[in-house]
Parts: sequence; structure tokens; C-alpha cells
Amino acid sequence: MLKRTPTSTRTPRQRIVTQALVTTLLASSVALVPLVAQNAPAEAADATSSTLFPAAEKALGAGYETSGDLMVSGTGDSDGFHIMTASERDGFTFREVASLRRKDMDAGPWTGYVCTTGSGRYAAAVYMPTMWVNKPGAAYRSAFAAVVRLSDGKVTEVAQGVQLAYFSPGCGEDDRVLFSSSTATDTDAGHTTVFEADAATGRIVSDRKAAGRLTHLLPTSRGDYGVLGNDLVRLTGNGKTLKTQKQTKLPGPVFALTASADGALDLGLVNERKSVISRWHGGKLTTLGSGELGKLKLFPRKGGSLAVGDVDGVDASGAPGLKTQPFKGQPMGVSREGHLVTTSVVSDELKGVTVPEGSKPGAASADGKAAGLVRIQATAVRTGTKATVAFDTDVERVRPAKAGGSPAMDPAAFVANTGPRDDIDPRNCGEGLTESQCLSGSGVQVFPDVLAHQIPCLVKRNNPKRQALQPSANMVEWAVNQAVHGNLTLQRPANWHDTGLPAYSPQGLFPKPNLTGGGDIPAQIVLGILAQESNFKQASWHSMNGAAGNVLQADWFGNEASIHYYPNRSKSDCGYGIAQVTSGMREYDVPKFDTTRAGAIATDYATNIAAGMQILAEKWNQLKALGMNVNNGDPQYLENWYMALWGYNSGVYTDPNAPRGLGYFNNPANPNYPPDRTPFLRMTYDDASHPGDWPYQEKVLGWAETPHKTWNWEESYETPDWPGVLDLHKLNLPPDPYRFCSPSVNNCTPNTADPCPAFNDTCRWFGSVSWISDQSPDNSSREDLTYAPGSAEPALIAKYPSGPCMTKPNGNTSAIIVDDLNEREDVYDCGDFEGAADGKFTLQLGDNINYLRPDGSFRATPSIAQIDLHQLGAGYNGHVFFTHSYPESDFFHKVTGRWALNPKSLPAANDIGKRYNVWIHLPNHGAEAIVRYTVIPGPNAEGLKPDTCRVNQGTRSAGKDTWFKLGTMRFWKGGRVEADNLHDAGTGDANVAFDAVAFVPTTIPDAGNCAFGH
Repeated sequence: MLKRTPTSTRTPRQRIVTQALVTTLLASSVALVPLVAQNAPAEAADATSSTLFPAAEKALGAGYETSGDLMVSGTGDSDGFHIMTASERDGFTFREVASLRRKDMDAGPWTGYVCTTGSGRYAAAVYMPTMWVNKPGAAYRSAFAAVVRLSDGKVTEVAQGVQLAYFSPGCGEDDRVLFSSSTATDTDAGHTTVFEADAATGRIVSDRKAAGRLTHLLPTSRGDYGVLGNDLVRLTGNGKTLKTQKQTKLPGPVFALTASADGALDLGLVNERKSVISRWHGGKLTTLGSGELGKLKLFPRKGGSLAVGDVDGVDASGAPGLKTQPFKGQPMGVSREGHLVTTSVVSDELKGVTVPEGSKPGAASADGKAAGLVRIQATAVRTGTKATVAFDTDVERVRPAKAGGSPAMDPAAFVANTGPRDDIDPRNCGEGLTESQCLSGSGVQVFPDVLAHQIPCLVKRNNPKRQALQPSANMVEWAVNQAVHGNLTLQRPANWHDTGLPAYSPQGLFPKPNLTGGGDIPAQIVLGILAQESNFKQASWHSMNGAAGNVLQADWFGNEASIHYYPNRSKSDCGYGIAQVTSGMREYDVPKFDTTRAGAIATDYATNIAAGMQILAEKWNQLKALGMNVNNGDPQYLENWYMALWGYNSGVYTDPNAPRGLGYFNNPANPNYPPDRTPFLRMTYDDASHPGDWPYQEKVLGWAETPHKTWNWEESYETPDWPGVLDLHKLNLPPDPYRFCSPSVNNCTPNTADPCPAFNDTCRWFGSVSWISDQSPDNSSREDLTYAPGSAEPALIAKYPSGPCMTKPNGNTSAIIVDDLNEREDVYDCGDFEGAADGKFTLQLGDNINYLRPDGSFRATPSIAQIDLHQLGAGYNGHVFFTHSYPESDFFHKVTGRWALNPKSLPAANDIGKRYNVWIHLPNHGAEAIVRYTVIPGPNAEGLKPDTCRVNQGTRSAGKDTWFKLGTMRFWKGGRVEADNLHDAGTGDANVAFDAVAFVPTTIPDAGNCAFGH
């Protein structure tokens, strides 16, 4: 997130990252299960099956086939937030119950948390685009809430605008669920709205507000509870006001709160760097024991609670309903009866990979991506048998009770956005007809001022002259290695990749920044930022390595990444590319970048990195100016960038008339993050599936320590030069989360449930911190370069071969090619397009009609249709436009492509028509839908009518660039081919690509594949 913000009014913004989230909640057994074997055998699960234990009786024990135990898990990727179940009776075979996402949002991967209600019939989930996780306003109050019926996958969205946090949603003993929404900011604790949902009906029963920030909401048969400040509280009150009655002061921060037998509450706390299990019952809080921090977990279970992991020091004998389960390792989730413990549930996509593990280099998965490919690691506790399975959620699904495909969102209880939406169909046609009926003829055509829909970002979307080529990881690492030492000075020639820009060098435009006190930014710090910000994406997440596309941006249209809401100029996010450079990239910025700098930031990953580094250096220098240092303040050590990264995300407050320093949102003591968490990615890649559990700086340092993977499972970049004497092979990070917490500095009390309950500007950290004395290479980490300064830019490692240049169907040299690029060139150096004067391609957005509503608002279908239109470096001449398929009546999302022959070369209507064989070009990727192609002969005296053919773009291309023959048609002036994205079965999912069309002169009719033959 790269912004220049000279004052304390800096507003954090959304960012794009490719992490997804998984949390497997749901607990366990009414009977104590045996210890896990210390050297248990590993189950050889079939890699093509979703069954963890094919030899079920051996792994699960006798009687497994009659067990009622069920595992419920969740993980996210760009297909959505997957809710999955696995029952013991079928060997814990995982199946997707539902995939939660908003089809109205083009937002990349999703993240969330899930719990199961007491009856075991329903799951409740909170989910949102992962790109929003690092924005405080979004994390606290912009997620979606839904309940899922586990028997058939029926999904009911019950609310939006709720909080995404590890302690939400709250499930208890019955089918009630509590969700929260917080108005907290870096300057105010605000209030918390508590939504109570009935999972059985999928409706919100109540929504009540309480002052302050409530966490760990828990519905029980004897009342509802939560944590407010440093107290366990009971929630009471009717109407819109929620009262909080203090039950007891808590001795430390809370990582879990569960309901147990006889009205008791079990708590997981942290005290003296130990995980502690305590019980609240009868007005008394009792400590039951402790275990190693992070290795003792507390989960709800059927009939009570389950403590899992390092439980030797926990005495549950006097705590009815609480059971203990020894377990070696770090448990992520447990089944309802405790027979299965998961240690990882994560989509391959979030690691950056798109091929099955162990595949030969260059081999791709069937659909060219890893979305929906979920990898699960788990242990059967009765025998200690471990197993790993990877399965495709698109294949393994719980089928809904009614035929017809995937379960759909039930809108009965949906809390709708009150802003103008395309699916609102008001009556405005004079005769009381709806808007969609206006399209058939009646109504007055008007063109109101749509300035609010005009986006202020300097470099516009879908301009073939501004395509961003997606670099491979080796290129990104090279650019960073050069940039941190001022050597990113290679010359981009004039019109590089057909941008039309003059010649430049990246660090000629954006020189290496100077750090106060001297020194350089370590390469792994920048690489960690790029991994967190964009997952090394310069181009849109639709583009694979080596393919071009629109530049990566967070919320270009300012409409919460929705493809339904109208664009909102005032809220548009103009963050560009791999480093999400924002400042200077808007029309109203002062100063703003000139055409060369703005164009290079958008199209050239190397320039984007050079520009981004300047913002990071600015944060370092701001902290230095405030006298704030980490350890000895030497920039060569990665550990010393902890505070600069904190400020890079949420700002450095520098106004001398207000509290200065770093805000509380990213303070590691903030109870919004689990107090028993381990360093990000240090134990498992599964951490990347729930990134909301860590403050921003810890995530970046985690990526610096543990590189993400390339699409074919290689590490994307080199790890740091580790501390020599310590031989840690890891960063020397702060030993506890309270190094930035002091009553005398920021009103913060260490080791309390809510260290700074004021949650305002008094919580800002303003001071230096040291946890490494006598700092040296023996105890601190430094950069390690793969590419020496001055080395040449490495070759691109492309996932797909670039699109063909100037091919002809069957090699026919007389073919007239009408390409979607017309006379433009592209990033693949295909050269000027041949024969462009023989035809023209045009796109029409929406129905091309604007209607003024009676209330003064307006309906502008082109404003909506543009949102889900993209460009991609695939197909003929390396470029296609694409959108998605929608239902027949959805004019707001309609995109029409027209490939027209030059009228000057065609006969008049009363002459003899010219006959051509019509071919369409299909790209090797980026096309999936069944598309209706209409071949229109043009007005003619013979009365020849248009003919139509439906083509499955995905199966007909078969993963290769392909010419596909429709058949023969005679043409007159006005002759053309048309295709759009509206079809009966359209759901907004399948890609519709607009590529090239070839017209091959012929005298003999040919029925082709579509039985035309005219």
C-alpha cells in the first residue's frame, strides 16, 4: 500500500494479497479419546480421492462406520470461501458444502472464519475478499455473514458489514449465532453492534449496540457473553440497546471462549507466556492448568469443550463437560466428537502455485489454476495415523436436495446496500412498466451527467496501449535486488511493449531513496511487501505469468469491488500494480505524475517497484525524524524494519499538535490478533490462509522469512542471510507482543485482556524499542541477493505460450482477419496488424441507453457493463477482451462484440452477395462459456436472414489457440458477426472471450461446424 501521507490524517486503504483463510472449528467427543501415538504410521491417502483414510478401520478403529462424528472446515481462494464437511463413517471424506462469495464482486481470493451451531446442523461463516484484510475499516465492519445448512448446502446470507476476526462468528449450544460489527478506528473505540441470527430460519433476530469494542461473543442457554475491555461480560437488554454486565476481571488476554456443561464457560487465556485453561462457573473463575504457548488450544465440542495439544498440565477432573486430548503439533481444528485433528486446511492457490505438487516443470492443472484445490493435513487421534489429501471442491460437493446445481444464496434475510444497484428495476416508464420493459421501446432516452462514474485514476483500464505484462518471480527478485542498491537502471526503449512511452529507465524516473543515517533497504523486506501486497502481481489476478492484462488494482471503481454497484468517483482506489503505488496516480493529486511516470508505473513492474520503495523509505525517515528506532537502528538488519512496515500500512502520525507515532491497529498487543499466535508462516503455510490473525508488519516479515511459491512449486525468492552465531534459520523477531505496550508511553498495560481499552490516539506508540542487544550479523538477519548488482534482466518464465501472430485458418492467405486489436500492436511484438482496413471490431457496453429515474437518479447500463470487462494477453495477436456470462435479461452486464467487414468491399443490398467461410479464433486460456455467435449477412434483397451458432469456447479450444469454422454466409453492406455474454444459463462465472474472426472468400457453400452453408 504505497501512499505519500505527510500528516497524521493518513487513511489506510484496501490492498490485494493472495492469501485465503481457513479456520476449522468444531469440537469433539463426549468421551475421552486415547492418546495420540508418538510414532504413528502415515496413511497413504489416494491423491485423486478426497478420503483421508481409505483403510478406515485401521486408522479410525472399530465402529467408525456408525460414528456420528463430523468435521467442518473452511478455507478461501478466488473461487470463494469453501465450507467443507467430512464424516467419520466414510473415512473422513471431504466434500464442499458451499462456496461463499459475492458473484457481484471481482475481488480475487476470499477469506473467512466458520463455526458450527450446537445442533450440528448448520455452519455460520464470516467472509470477505482477502484484499480487504489489512484495511481497519473493512476488517472491523465490511465482511459478509451467512449460515449454511449442512445437509444440502443451502446458503442464507444474513448480514453484511460485520467484523472479520478470529473470534467471530460465535456459535454456542443451540442454533443461535452472534456476529459483531465494530466502528472502532485508530482514534476511537466506537461501539459494537451485535447481530443475533437464527441459523434454522436464516434470519436476524435482533441487532443491538453496546459502547466500546466487544470480542469473543458467545450465545449460551443461560445468556450471551463476551469480552469488553479487561472483563468477561454478560449481554442483556432489549430493543436497540445492549447492556454489558461485568462477571469477572480477566487475568490475561483471551484466545478462546466456549460453552460447557451446566452453564459453565471455559476460557483459553495467555498468562506469563503460557496458554492457560480456566473455567467461569458459579460466579468464580478457576484456573485448570497451562501448557506451552500456542500448543494448547481450546475448541467447542458436542456436549462441552475440548482442550487439545499440550494438556499434561491441565486438570479437567473437576470441570464437567471439559475433556482433554494430548496432541503433538499445532492443532488447527477438531471434529465435533474429537476423533480428527486438522493441522492444515489450505488452498494451493494462496501459495501462488497452479500445478499439482510433484508435477513436471511446465505442467498445469486441468483448468490452469489451483483455485478450489484444497490440501488438508490431519491426524486420527485414536491411532495417531496422519494423512494428507488434496481434492477439487468443484468435483467433491454435497449435492443440494433439489436438482439444478450448486446451492444459491437465499436473499430472504439479506441486508441490502441502499445505494443504486443494477438489479433494482424501478417503475419509470410512464405506464408503470419496469426498467427492463422500457428497453423494448417505450420511455424517453436521456443522457444525464455521469461525472460521478468517471474514475479519476490516471491510467485507464482496457487500453491495449497500457497492458501490464505479468512478470515471473525471477524477474521480480532481480528487480528488487537491483533497486535496493540503485542499479535498476536498465533502459526501456521508446514504445517498449507498444506503450507509446518515450525511452526511460526505472530508477531514472524514481531514483533510489536516501535513508536518514545512510544505508539501504534490505531486499527481503521489499520482497516481503510485494508478496503481501500483491503476491508479485503487476497485472490483474486474471493474468498468469507471462500474460498481459490490465494492471492490478484494488477497488478501481470505488464501489467495494462490486460488479453491480455504480462506479463512485470519490471512493475510487488508484493503487497500481505489484507495489500498489497510489499517490500521484489520481487526477486530483498534487503533485501528480506525468504521462511517462504514470504509464511506466502501470505497465512496467520494475518501475512500479522503484516507485514503491520511495514510500517505504519515507516511513523509515519519518520515524527517524521522530527519534523512533528499533534495536540499534541500522537499516541493514531486517528486524529493524518492524516499525517502518507498521507505518507503511497504517501510517505514521507526525502532527506535533496531536499524539505522534504509530497507531494501535497494527500494534502486536491489539486483542484483535490471537495472543497465542506463533510468527506468521513459521510453523506452516496454513497461516497464509487466515492472514487476519497477524498485524501487517508480522505478515511482511513472515513472507521475508518464508518465500511463497511460484506457479510450479519453486520458491519465488531467496531467504535472508540468517544470524550467524544463533544459526536460527529464522528472523530474530520480538519475543512477545508487548514490546510496544507501556502505561507511560501509550496508555497500554501488558498481559491484559485489552491492553489499551481506550482504543484512541492515546494508544499510539511513540518511542524506541530494542530486543536485540549488541546487534551484529551474529544475532540479526541481513539481505541475501540472488542477482548481483548490475546483472541483466532474466528471461521471462511464462506459464502459457504467447498468442499466435498473424495465423490464418488452414493457412489460407486470402483470409480477412478482423481482430479485437484492430490496427494496434500488443506486448508480444506481433507487429502491425495485417489487413485491418478490411474490417473493424467494436465493443458495445450495456444496452447503450440511459434512463433518468423519477427520483433524479439514473440508470446507465454502460457504467455497469464496463466493470466486468477485462483485457488479457491471450489469443490471436496476444490479446482478447473478456467478460462473464449472464442471464438473457441482464442488460446491465451485457457486452457485445462486433466483427464487421468493410462496407466498401461488400455489395449493395440488391446485388449478389459475397460468400465467405466464417471462422472464429479461440484462445488457449481465458475462454470458458457457451457463447452465441450470430452471423449477420446485412440488408439484402434475397431475404437471407442471420444465422446463429452456440459455441463452447472452453471445450472447442481444448487449451490451445484454435481456429473454429462456423460455416459459410453470403454478405452485403453491413455484414458482420456478433457475440454477446447474455445466455439463459449465464451465472456470472464463465469467461466469455472476444478474440478474432476470419472471413475466407469462397464460391462453394460449406456447412462447417454450425450447419450454415449459405
